[in-house]
Amino acid sequence: MLLSSIEVQGFKSFADKTVLKFGKGITAVVGPNGSGKSNISDAVRWVLGEQSTKSLRGQSMEDVIFGGTETRRPHGFCEVTLNINNTDRTLNFDNDFVAITRRFYRSHESEYAINGVSVRLKDIHELFMDTGLGRDGYSMIGQGKIDNIISSKSGERRDIFEEASGISKYRYRKIEAERKLNGAEENLLRLHDILDELKSRVGPLEEQSKKAQKFLELSEEKKGLEIGLWLYTLNNSKEALRSHESKIAAAELSYKEIENALEDFDRKSEQNTAYFAKLTSDIEGERLNISSTNEEIVKLNGEISVLENNISHNNENITRLNEEKESLSKSDSDALNEIEEKKSSALIKLTEKDALNEKLKQLETTLSDLLTDSDSISRKIESQIRALNTLSSEGAEMRVQMVTADTTISEITARSSDANATKEQYNSELSVLDNEFEETEKLLFKFEEIIESSSNTLKGYELRLQSRISSTDAIKQELDSVRLDVEAKKRRSQLLKELENNMEGFAHSVKNVMSQSSLGVLKGICGPISKLIKVEKEYSTAVETALAAAIQNVVTETEADAKRAINYLKTSGGGRATFLPISTIKAREFKEHGFENMFGFIGIASNLVECDEKYREIIEYLLGATLVAEDIDCAATIAKKFGYRIKIVTLDGQVINTGGSLTGGSLIKNAGLLSRSSDIEKIEADIISLDKKAQELADKLTSANEAVAIVEADITAAKAELTTANEDKIRALAELKRIDDLRNNLKSAISKLESEQNADTNKLTELKRKSAECAVKIEEIDAKKNELQAEIDSMTGGRDSLNENRENLTQQITDVK
Repeated sequence: MLLSSIEVQGFKSFADKTVLKFGKGITAVVGPNGSGKSNISDAVRWVLGEQSTKSLRGQSMEDVIFGGTETRRPHGFCEVTLNINNTDRTLNFDNDFVAITRRFYRSHESEYAINGVSVRLKDIHELFMDTGLGRDGYSMIGQGKIDNIISSKSGERRDIFEEASGISKYRYRKIEAERKLNGAEENLLRLHDILDELKSRVGPLEEQSKKAQKFLELSEEKKGLEIGLWLYTLNNSKEALRSHESKIAAAELSYKEIENALEDFDRKSEQNTAYFAKLTSDIEGERLNISSTNEEIVKLNGEISVLENNISHNNENITRLNEEKESLSKSDSDALNEIEEKKSSALIKLTEKDALNEKLKQLETTLSDLLTDSDSISRKIESQIRALNTLSSEGAEMRVQMVTADTTISEITARSSDANATKEQYNSELSVLDNEFEETEKLLFKFEEIIESSSNTLKGYELRLQSRISSTDAIKQELDSVRLDVEAKKRRSQLLKELENNMEGFAHSVKNVMSQSSLGVLKGICGPISKLIKVEKEYSTAVETALAAAIQNVVTETEADAKRAINYLKTSGGGRATFLPISTIKAREFKEHGFENMFGFIGIASNLVECDEKYREIIEYLLGATLVAEDIDCAATIAKKFGYRIKIVTLDGQVINTGGSLTGGSLIKNAGLLSRSSDIEKIEADIISLDKKAQELADKLTSANEAVAIVEADITAAKAELTTANEDKIRALAELKRIDDLRNNLKSAISKLESEQNADTNKLTELKRKSAECAVKIEEIDAKKNELQAEIDSMTGGRDSLNENRENLTQQITDVK
């Protein structure tokens, strides 16, 4: 094995990376004081695992890092690598070259590596065991080291010799094995304690487990019921939704049917209007027909009157003739006389008859002429009447057309007026709707502002809720932690009390004596030393170490009490115990002085113990000649000064016995017997303090939960306000759409009315023109009718005159006949 080189960077005075190479033979480093020669050996010792800052000539481990100069900044870490040629396999490492590296940061993090692979410090120690290297190896001889070796005690020299002889590895393994065994023993003891404690908790935990399983079952059942309830609610909601959708569809269908019905009604209304105009025209035509029929009726009535007069006249003649016949039949004589008279008058009449026949012929000729003239006039009158009827028909048709046109004009005018009124109404409604639209838009904008404000408020509340929930969770976690600590301390206190009551850790003989004392069998038993004294926590280890096995010594009132107890143990086979009678034990005088002002001195062990005054002599007897020091170094200094005549105990339980022997290591078997009572008191005080803290935290948690509830209520209110605002917004949007639809419908209706008005205006102009034409034609027809009527009247007058003459002639002819 050969040291080939050292790489140093940032270690003490080596600011830059420096490589020192070593060959075979001796390498000397020469230089004046303060040049850093010792830093090389410090680097070697440091990389091999040195942990003592004093050995590295520093106050703290940070002092090994380059601290900087006026011109250079301090480093953040230091690193040293030791390169070793291992071709002869002196090191138990399968490689020809071994590089040991250690790196340390100002954050107090340390790294070790072998050939670049991260390892533990323990691995480096084991690698260099029995090689003479290492932090405690004899190969590293520094200043004053030889003097320390020569003046060191046999135990320290033994370590060096064991290292040189190659058995330190086995000694280390032995110590490690014993440490592990002690640790295993302590773990077993602790496991037994834990097992005993857990056994007492098995029953309640089993009950809790059953309750937890029952809770899980009920929770699953509750979850199933909740899911079923939600499914039921969803199904009901779906059914209700379907029902509403069906109602909406039915309403939409009804709306469409009503809309179609309205369209049919409008179409039928237009048809009825056209049909009404046609009926009006037909009525006017029927009126003209009725007028013509009335004229024919008047004519026929005239003829009927003439015929009725003729019938009446003929009936009168018949009546007259019948009367004459009756009068003639009254008497033949009268008749004969009258016949004679008549015969005579007949002769006269025959003469007159001949004259009258002649006159009759003339009259008949005149009548025939008159009849011929009358027929001619009648034919002319009929011709004129037909012409008059034709003109009347034409006039009636013109009147019908004019009336139809006037009616249509009136209807169009009325409709135009109605359209204007409707349009004004629509414009008024449109203006109202525009105002409503603007108001709704403003309202919508207001709702959107409310929604935005409510959303921001809700976010703020949610952030506040999150903060308060975090605070609540933190308080709850702290409360749970405190409660867990309380439970742990209660369990620890209970365990310690059980150990104290069961006198765990005491010898079997001591337990027997104390058991019989509690039963009243043995009198005058005060108790073991550990039960009779109190020691502060920081001194308990030192006092227990100083007392050692005497901590289980039993104090009795008198020597006789001690003898009775010994006799009991002897006869019962209960073991052996040491008894300290109060009546016989006297304190020994401690004659050493001058240690009070020495560095690391704490006090005399007996003065660190509190007890009843009647036990003071015993305590002075046991501890009056034992000093307590801060650590082993201080104890060694004090012992050395007094020639190792004093027993000194350190706070961590290390002992320098009289004569110079040292006892130390892990805690002794009886450790904890003395501090158990104080631990119980301290734990119970901690429990009271933690209970108080838990109550305060519970109050804080209640306040925090109330604050959370307040914020949740605010959130609920904000959500309700937001929901209301959203609903108002939806209603406003629906209202806005409804108003906009109404506006569009009104605008469409106004546009349609204006289109209809334009069409009606054109139609009205055409109808007025047609009405005017019809009026002109009617005037012309009426003029022609008047002319024809005048001619007919003139012809009728001539015909009447002829008829009158004909009647006179007929009468004359009748008279003649």
